Amino acid sequence: MKKHLRKGSLTVEASLLVPFLMLLTFVFLCLCLYLHDRSVLSSCAAELAGKGAVRKYQTEKELEDWLCGQAAGLARGKLLALRELQASVKVTRDKIVVSYQGRSGLLGGLEIHEQEEARRINPVARLRVSRGLKKIGKGAEERR
Repeated sequence: MKKHLRKGSLTVEASLLVPFLMLLTFVFLCLCLYLHDRSVLSSCAAELAGKGAVRKYQTEKELEDWLCGQAAGLARGKLLALRELQASVKVTRDKIVVSYQGRSGLLGGLEIHEQEEARRINPVARLRVSRGLKKIGKGAEERR
């Protein structure tokens, strides 16, 4: 009689263990997809901020419109879990801020918010400042 009960115990243990392992596997897969999409959005935001920083002869409005157009297409096709995606770009005289917001249907609706910023580069102003510093340095040496 005991031998017969031992044979059935494996089935009972498996029926309790297999659903738990499947749940863990599903949660792990969902988190991997979430982290992948988060990484993609972070790199897309950094890439767009960098692209905008080197466009030096455009007004804030022109640059913001161009970056908004680029933002929509840059992340398309790279995301695995996100269904709702919004991109926003804010351009000021000194910096560019690119942010993505998304929502996934996995695990009750995980949300992603990634933001990157870059300083706008103006090489002409930088050269003028460095030349001005050199003149100040030369004037200090001549006074000695």
